[in-house]
Amino acid sequence: MSGNRTGVPQPPTFIAADDRIPFPDTDQALRCRTSPDLFAIEDIHNTNKEPRAREKALAQAKHACSGCPIVKDCLKWALANPSLTKTGVWAATTKRDRTQLRKQLVARLGDDWVGMVAEQDRLRRERQRAARVVPATPANSPSPAWSWRPSPPRPAPYNRWTQPITPAQAASNRACWSWLASGKAA
Repeated sequence: MSGNRTGVPQPPTFIAADDRIPFPDTDQALRCRTSPDLFAIEDIHNTNKEPRAREKALAQAKHACSGCPIVKDCLKWALANPSLTKTGVWAATTKRDRTQLRKQLVARLGDDWVGMVAEQDRLRRERQRAARVVPATPANSPSPAWSWRPSPPRPAPYNRWTQPITPAQAASNRACWSWLASGKAA
C-alpha cells in the first residue's frame, strides 16, 4: 500500500541546502526578514481593480533588494539552492531569472559551477584577509645584518627669550654680523 493516499497528510520533506555556499548572514534588519510577505509575489494576483498588481509587487520587491548589503551572497545562495528557492523574489530575481542565470553559469563554468564559485569566494576571502595583515616593521621583525636603531632624540629648539646664549652661538653671531658689515652680503 502506498503512502500517497489523498486526505492523509504526508510528513514534510527535508531539503538540505548546498553547504558550499553558506546562507548569507548579517545583524542588520533586512526587508526580507522584517516583511517577508513583500517577496512572495506568487500570492499576488491581478484583478479588475488592480490589473498590474503583480508587476507593482515585483517592482517593490526588487527595489527592496537593491539597497541590501548581502544581495550578492543572497543571489549566490539562491542560485546554488534551486529546490529551496522555487518561489518568491531572491536577490531581486524571479524564478525565471534564476533559472536563466543557472543555465548561463552551467554553460560558462560547467556542471559543478557551485564548486567553482565557492572556491573563488574562498580565494577572495583569503586575499582580503592577507591584505588586512599589517606588514612587519623593522622594529618588530627579526633584523638582518643591519640593525634598526631609533634616531637619538633631538634637542629642544633654542628659545632666545628664555635661554642664555652659549659662547659658540655668540661667536657664530659675531661672524655673521662682521660678514654683513663688510658689505659682502649685499
